[in-house]
Order: sequence, then structure tokens, then C-alpha cells
Amino acid sequence: MSSLKKTLGYEIDSASIPTHYQPAVLVELALSREIDNRQLLRSTRIQLEDFELAEKRISPEQFLTLISNCQKLVDADDTSFLYGQRLWPGFFGAASQALQLVSSLRQAIELLCEFHAILSPLYTPRFYENEEELFLFWQDSTGSRTQQQFLIEAHMTAFISLVAWLSKEKMPWSCEFTYPEPTYIEQYWVNLGQNLSFNQQMNCMRLPIQFLDKKWPNASQLSIHGAIKETHKQLLTLHSPQSFIDQLYDHIQSNITKPLNLEIVSAAFGISPASMKRKLKKHNTSFQQQIDLARKNTAIYLFQVKHFNNQQIAEYLRFNDMNNYRRAFKRWTGISPYNLF
Repeated sequence: MSSLKKTLGYEIDSASIPTHYQPAVLVELALSREIDNRQLLRSTRIQLEDFELAEKRISPEQFLTLISNCQKLVDADDTSFLYGQRLWPGFFGAASQALQLVSSLRQAIELLCEFHAILSPLYTPRFYENEEELFLFWQDSTGSRTQQQFLIEAHMTAFISLVAWLSKEKMPWSCEFTYPEPTYIEQYWVNLGQNLSFNQQMNCMRLPIQFLDKKWPNASQLSIHGAIKETHKQLLTLHSPQSFIDQLYDHIQSNITKPLNLEIVSAAFGISPASMKRKLKKHNTSFQQQIDLARKNTAIYLFQVKHFNNQQIAEYLRFNDMNNYRRAFKRWTGISPYNLF
């Protein structure tokens, strides 16, 4: 494999998020609850006046600290959902303008996925479909830990709210979460609907396929081309259109049928294995965890979209022995493949 011919993506300590984008939305929400701004910004290395500066950028690490402070100080079950309702289309330049002009759910998803570094810098949306359903799942892109549930609640709420506003229609979403059912389940019912499943393999939103290409009112296909062109220019002003974790995941997944180890992948990125390990540790993950995640998601995709059975999935992932596949699958998911498929 040749080295990647592009800049390594933004990391947890990269100053890559404009303060007047998503962070400002959260600060405005917290201040509306009469939270003291000094406590809110404690340990973030951000000043309140920074949110007025278009050129000021902060790292995902600073933003995650801000989220943690907000969670502790506001201490309300609805904070993440209220934040999500304010998130999109938002005021994030041309990307927000493009989101307002989409003609269908497919186009909204495509824009969100392509420009996630602007619209969703901490969590990355990924999309696929089969004959019956569409699947939009969310993956951590910068190493969040304690903020994961907050971010999932916010992003799913944001997308459901955006789609309902643009389509003028309430859609029958099904939402799946990797964590246990929370005590404040009523907030999920109000913001995400009744069709919820917890302790699942992905943080995933599902919808019947007939909604994917249904035309929406008030779309503007003439104006949207200019907005998308401007969004591409906007993307070039960022550190990178992807995080380092996203780049690594994409590289592993695109080479999932080949022999992969730390040395091979590090060489493809043009860095040493020691540097790769340090970067991954900084993002609260490891090379093995990233390999396992890509394999697990590939297995689920092959089952849901290609309708592979366990034998076919094992062969695709280059397992020569079904017992080895079963043990690996249980390590990835915590359950036997025969219980999932």
C-alpha cells in the first residue's frame, strides 16, 4: 500500500472548530438557563468574547470540555435534545444554506455526510441502504467518552427535527443505541419517537426506503448548486475535511479483505507504528479497537444489505475457520453471530 496522498485529518487537539458555530449554539443555550459563563468556560481556555470572533477556532478537546461543563451545570435531562433542536440547519455558512435547499432526504443525508467536518465535527454520519430501509449511523470522530450519549441524543434529535421541518412530514424513524436505556426515556419519546432499541451494535437511525427519494416542498435546485460550490470552498478553509479517526476507519474498511496490521497501516499513513499508537491513545482508542469496529460494521452491512449468511461473511473477512470467526465476532459485539443474524 502506498502512503496516503493527503494531509492527516484533524485530531482531538487540533484547533479546527469555529467558536461561533456549534460551540456558540451550546453556550447560548446554557446562558439562557442562567448559567454563570465563568463556570461554563472553566478549563476550556475559551473567553466569552471568543464567540464573537469569526476567525477563532477551538479543538474538539476544548469543545468536549465545554459540553461536560454544560452537562454538569445545567443538570437537566433535556439539554442535549434542546441543543439538537437548535443545531441544523444552523448558521454555519454556505453548508447551512445548502441544507435548507435540499429536495429530498437522500440529498440531505449526502450533504450531511460530505460536509460533516463543518456540520458535525465531533460525530460522523455514515449511510447505506437496502431494498427496504435506509440506515444512518453515527460514529465518534475525535475520541469523546463521557460526552458520547449527549452527542448521540443531540445529533439524532437534530436530524429528525431538520427532516420534519424541511419535508413538512413526521416520519416513522426507528432509533438504535449502543448504551442502556436511560432513566429519562420520556425525552427520547418526545424528541425521537417511540420506536427505540438500546444495547444495540450501532447508534443508528432507520427509516422505510420509500421516504428516501420522496420530493420535498420548497426545494431550490437552482440555488443549491451555488451553495454547494461555496460549501466546497468553505471546506478548504478547514484543517481537513475528515478527522484522523475517520481517515483511519475509512482506510481499514476499504482494505478490510487484505492482511492488515499496525505496521502496514502506519506505513500507508506515512507515520511510524509508535506515532500511530500515540495518536490512537490520545483519542481514547487503539488499533485493535479500530480494526474490530470496521470488521463489525462490515459484517452488519453484509448481512443487512448483501444478505450474506455467517459463512459468507466469514469468508469475505478472510476467516478460514468458523470457530475463529465466531470468537472474533463475540469480541467485536459481545454476542454470538448466530444471535445477531
